[in-house]
Order: sequence, then structure tokens, then C-alpha cells
Amino acid sequence: MIAQIWHEYLFTPLLNVLIYLYNGLAQENLGWAIVYMTIGLRIVLLPLSVIAERNGFKYEKIQGDVLAIQKEFKDDPVARKEHIRELMRLNRIYPWASGLLLGIQLLTLVLLYQVFVGGMSGAKLNVLYESVARPDVINTQFLGFDIAVRNYWAAGLVGALLYWQIWRSQRKRRASLERNDIMYRYAFPLLSFLILVSLPAVKVVFILTAMGFGYIIHLFRPFFTRRLREVKHTAIWIHEKIAGDTPGQAKGHH
Repeated sequence: MIAQIWHEYLFTPLLNVLIYLYNGLAQENLGWAIVYMTIGLRIVLLPLSVIAERNGFKYEKIQGDVLAIQKEFKDDPVARKEHIRELMRLNRIYPWASGLLLGIQLLTLVLLYQVFVGGMSGAKLNVLYESVARPDVINTQFLGFDIAVRNYWAAGLVGALLYWQIWRSQRKRRASLERNDIMYRYAFPLLSFLILVSLPAVKVVFILTAMGFGYIIHLFRPFFTRRLREVKHTAIWIHEKIAGDTPGQAKGHH
């Protein structure tokens, strides 16, 4: 039952969209078809992207509060988590948006892997709809390399960009960084490189396009967050602790 749902409602539609774009807009170039498909997916998911950007903006605003909670409840992880959760609820920060956005993109990556594993064989193209013409040859050359095979340089580029993104994000909250944050900065890009370098480079095209689209959305953050200026506190003691421990931050949390 699950296999049937996966094949008929996920794999087959994705393959048909990909080949439809390949035949038309991409002018028989599978790399460009992946790019256009990724952009289309991110446009559909734009509401989630906007929520995620607003979440990121608001979370940066409450970093002082989070740091105060971590210090106050450093020996009580349950209370610490509860207070941080309450703080996020009061400020309407929805972690599920980023999780759902990432989950859908990961699902698409898995589906792309299934499309490319073993090559774009005739058996796979047999599931094309009648309205989608079956191409005689699949052109997998894109910007000078074959996206149907693995590519070390492309995987390395993704790893470097991931490191840059994480470093850029963590730089804004140096005071609250923990050892796990530092480990994550290095481990996640390295793990991503090791995984991508063992897979067809088509995954890299998808990831780089998604990252590029995400960066463009990030540039519009001031537009999405122009009315988000106030921060709500879970308790008076938080504000007092921020004012006492980090004088420079108290002013920005009214």
C-alpha cells in the first residue's frame, strides 16, 4: 500500500513534471529542468519560507532572553526547555514551518535519487502520462559536467556554502553559542559533502538552486518583518536579568 502511494502519487508525478520541463522550458537539458522544477517548488512553498524568515528575525530579537533562561536554568533542562518554549509561543515563533519546508525538500531529494538511481532507463519513462512526450535521449550535461554521475567539486561547493550559512547565522548570537553549535558548524557541512559526493550531481543542482532561492528570500526579510519590532517576555525576571547581565541588550527588548 505504502509502495503504491509512493510510486503513483509521488514518484510518477515528479518524473512527469521533470520530463515535461525537459521537453519544453529546459529545451532538452535535464540540468535546467531540475533548476526550473526547484524554483517552481520553492514558489509553491513561499508561504512557509516567509514564516521561516519571520521566525528567524523574531528569534534573533529574543536571543538575550534565551541566554538569560539558559543561565538561570542551566541545571534544570526540563524547566529551561519549558521557558524557551513559552517564550517562543508568546512571540508566535513557529518551528514547524522551517521543519516542514526542509522536510518537503528532503522528500524531493529522495524522489530525485529514485529517478536517477540506475540511470534514466526506459522502464522509468514508461510511467509518463499520455500528455508528456517521451524523449528519445536524456541530455544530462549541465554547465560542463554530467549531473548523472558524482562530482567532487560540486559537492565541495555545497559543503562550503553550508559552512558559510551556519557561520553567518551563529555570528549573530556569539554570546549564546555552545559546544554543540560549534561542532554542528563543522560536522553538518562535512557530512553533507560526504553524502553528496557519493550520489549523482543532480542532487547538488537541486540543493544549490534551493539555497540560491532561499538567499533571495532572505534579502527580502526587511519587507517581511517591517512590522515585527516588539518582543514579549515570559516573566519580569527575564527582563531584569538581561538588564543586569547584558546591559547593552536591554534597550532592544522593549
